[in-house]
Amino acid sequence: MSPATHVDDAVGPVLQATPLGRAIVAAIEANNDKVEVQDEGAYLRVLGRRVCLVSSDEVEAQFGQPVQFPGDLEVNMSSFAGLMSVSETGAVWWRSSEPRPELPS
Repeated sequence: MSPATHVDDAVGPVLQATPLGRAIVAAIEANNDKVEVQDEGAYLRVLGRRVCLVSSDEVEAQFGQPVQFPGDLEVNMSSFAGLMSVSETGAVWWRSSEPRPELPS
């Protein structure tokens, strides 16, 4: 694990290594600082520090076609670390010790 991300404060999704899963990862990397992605072959583990967010608009831009939030994210997400909230505008994962963050607008 990189010095930017510690196991105790890591949050984020575990995504299938599909074209949509890779687009979600790219969108997360575009929206967050200090994100580590572990490519495990069949899946991609995203580790953000304390809070990790993604907007559905950014996922669509990375994927090149429409995506449905909620729905498409959860189908591609095998698991996640932290707490999670999702709406039609995006998703956010956060540590329980952090205040609940706002969803992307």
